[in-house]
Amino acid sequence: MKRMHVSLVSDHTIPNILAIEEFEPDELLLVSTKKMEDKGKAGHILECLADRGLDYHNRHHILTVAEDSLLDCHRKLESWVEGRKASEFIVNLTGGNKIMSIAAYAFFKDYGSRMIYIPIPRNEYIMPFPKGGAQKPVMLSQRLSVAEYLKAYGLTTLNTRHLEGMAKEARERRELSHLIVARYEKLKALLEKLGEVLRPHRGDREFVLKETFSGATNEAKELMRRMNFSLKGVEAEKCLTKSEIQFLTGGWLEEYCFNEVFAYRGKGVDDVVIGIQIKNQKGTDNEFDVMFTKDNALYTVECKSLEQQEDKGTEALYKVAALQKDFGLRVGSFLVSTSPYILKNGVVRPSIAARAEHLNTEVVAPHEVVNFRQHLTDKLKLN
Repeated sequence: MKRMHVSLVSDHTIPNILAIEEFEPDELLLVSTKKMEDKGKAGHILECLADRGLDYHNRHHILTVAEDSLLDCHRKLESWVEGRKASEFIVNLTGGNKIMSIAAYAFFKDYGSRMIYIPIPRNEYIMPFPKGGAQKPVMLSQRLSVAEYLKAYGLTTLNTRHLEGMAKEARERRELSHLIVARYEKLKALLEKLGEVLRPHRGDREFVLKETFSGATNEAKELMRRMNFSLKGVEAEKCLTKSEIQFLTGGWLEEYCFNEVFAYRGKGVDDVVIGIQIKNQKGTDNEFDVMFTKDNALYTVECKSLEQQEDKGTEALYKVAALQKDFGLRVGSFLVSTSPYILKNGVVRPSIAARAEHLNTEVVAPHEVVNFRQHLTDKLKLN
């Protein structure tokens, strides 16, 4: 007997993917609408499944129904089920709209089908029908990576090949980035000067730095020594790679945050990447400093370092807003900043705080950056 899995397609594709992977049916029926197909939602589900080793490209059928018509849903389901009535049906009622859910329930209950429902955002399903089905929630063990999560919503990762290399460099520089955060006030003048000199060269493959650093603190000298600068009195020289230039012009904060999240990989955090570049279906691309998944939910960390202008303080929030629009749901986010321009009278500016709250974003102020890990554990309930 073939196992048929029926999914109702909506903007939220993750519950469909989790259920299909849980039951691994022989064939799929994706009940969709013109609106969802214009967005390519069924295709996003199939592509994500294929990436996870379940290729249904030749084992699926897409049924496009009128979203507000019970009669249309029933007629098209009746046509599809011909020749398949002896199959076992598992129906995921999570997606679609209310009309589609009612239609699917009313139609398939006559076949003794198992009906499941996944309460978003919990990673479990309940079985409301048949009555003898699972009464208690059944846990779902599948966890999506960042790239898989993005693909499930139709977003393309542009720099997949470089992600592991960037993560490796960040891990190798963990002690350096932690040193900068721990001694930031003593290193601030050095970082500001390096920023002025190096920022025009962020796109260069390498750059020979020759500068005078009079009055450099012991902490500044220690950082330069650790980065293998040649120090002669107040003179410093080094041929910097592109990666090192980016590190010294703000990348250190991104790498610090990445490593704080990475410390929980496998301990609550499922996947974490740094410097990911993504493109939506409209062709708009964006880069995110740190992105990670936990329990099939997506989180971002945007970092603002040094003396950036006030209007730059909200740039990250606009990126979060754009991402949430792509997903149609609230992505959990952090804005981590060492810039004084996000503050007014020692607290986060009301305009930034209000927008951050609206976007489910926690602002980590300059004096709290050193405690970012605690903010992570509190917000995400990590051990």
